[in-house]
Amino acid sequence: MKLANVISGQIANLFQRRGEITPNDLIKALEREVVKQKSDGNLVPNAYTIYLCEEDCHRLSAARLIKELHETVERKIIRENCFMDGELTVRIEKMSAGDDAIVIVANYVDKPAPDDDTIDLENDVLSHTLIENRRSTDDDDTIVADKKKIVETMRTAPSRKIEYDLAVISDLTRQEVVLGERQIYLGRRKSNDFVLDDENASRIHAYIAYERHRHVLYDAGSLNGTFVNDKPVSRRELMDGDKILIGNTALTYKVL
Repeated sequence: MKLANVISGQIANLFQRRGEITPNDLIKALEREVVKQKSDGNLVPNAYTIYLCEEDCHRLSAARLIKELHETVERKIIRENCFMDGELTVRIEKMSAGDDAIVIVANYVDKPAPDDDTIDLENDVLSHTLIENRRSTDDDDTIVADKKKIVETMRTAPSRKIEYDLAVISDLTRQEVVLGERQIYLGRRKSNDFVLDDENASRIHAYIAYERHRHVLYDAGSLNGTFVNDKPVSRRELMDGDKILIGNTALTYKVL
């Protein structure tokens, strides 16, 4: 199933009047797209491709911005009480036409498209000074690296999983834990992610899992129960601003 929205016309003209497209323009457009795509069951697509003109595509394709756009979608899902199935992907690609608009195509996909297997060293700022696919003809001791060997090494190196910062839980003492996709535990046990100095809290009182791109609070069979907004819960999909009570400790869940 393929869904697409073209942000053009008046919006595109607005971008043109304001000058070049900025990262904040992409963030706002992507947030609007998530809301537009929300289905009756609050389900949203899990693959977003942002098409830009060639100049903007090159200028706005930094890995740091892609990470920020990914976090933008994840946070918007929580704020809008939505859900998502499957892995989220956000890509920026070059538009075939020479339009200055932002075009966002949203899809439901079972598996993300595989990443390009090539590594473009030609565009690396260090490539011309450190990486040359030739031998030095000078008589000095300069070591010249072989680009082919470096590419093969980079392809076979294990990839690091990116950690996304989506929300925080904090108490009145300003102790806080940043929540991403990793499951965290709360309670008196010293090895917990959020340690509670509270005799009315169990050693492992509760935990927060990440399910369908939402943080879900579970009571872990505690003695005194877990409360959200003054109501006892065994499982709760957390919303921005929720107040959690564990024992005598008040916590707040806040989307970043």
